[in-house]
Amino acid sequence: MDREPTRRQVIAGAGSAVAVGTVASTSASAEPTDAVVDADRDGEDDYPLCLYKPNDDGEWHPALPINLHARADGSASALEAVEDAFTGLGNLEWTPVLPDATAKAWDRDAEELVSPDASYRRPQLSDGWEHVHVWRVDDDRAAIHAHLDVVDLTSSHFHRGDRYGEAATAVTSHLTGEGWTERTPYDIDYDVEDDRLERWGETGDTKLEY
Repeated sequence: MDREPTRRQVIAGAGSAVAVGTVASTSASAEPTDAVVDADRDGEDDYPLCLYKPNDDGEWHPALPINLHARADGSASALEAVEDAFTGLGNLEWTPVLPDATAKAWDRDAEELVSPDASYRRPQLSDGWEHVHVWRVDDDRAAIHAHLDVVDLTSSHFHRGDRYGEAATAVTSHLTGEGWTERTPYDIDYDVEDDRLERWGETGDTKLEY
């Protein structure tokens, strides 16, 4: 992935008192490359495929699907177009302010796992907040993981990511309302074992163009 300073990194670098970045795990290995699936490592796809997280022993694994692929061919980069859809006066229901658990995707150019360039939640009174992580792949492409935050008091941030298909549908509906176009049908081969796919359930694979 083509790494450049993002809006989120600039805010963090300015010393904001609010934690907007990804919270690092002190137990996570500094070289968590063994768990990266072959399709991510070999660059067989145009987008990173899995979101990686460390377990309690600091061992990384492909935990969640990166289930939305975004491409922009206009004057703005794909990341900028995605960020614009979640910010501004017309999108006050979305916030980047709440802290996140450790989440990374494979950067095949740097050959390392990297944190999201942006993350947003849509808080509500009930359970099941929509939550997205966004990675800049290059000027034309951005990779998005979408899930619903489900209360889980055993998790480090008292919730876990779940119901990816529902989240992808909701996020797609939001983005199409912001000028994006959904291209269907679309399926992603995540290159993970069958039992993990079964645990994930419906992933809501989506291609978006701007």
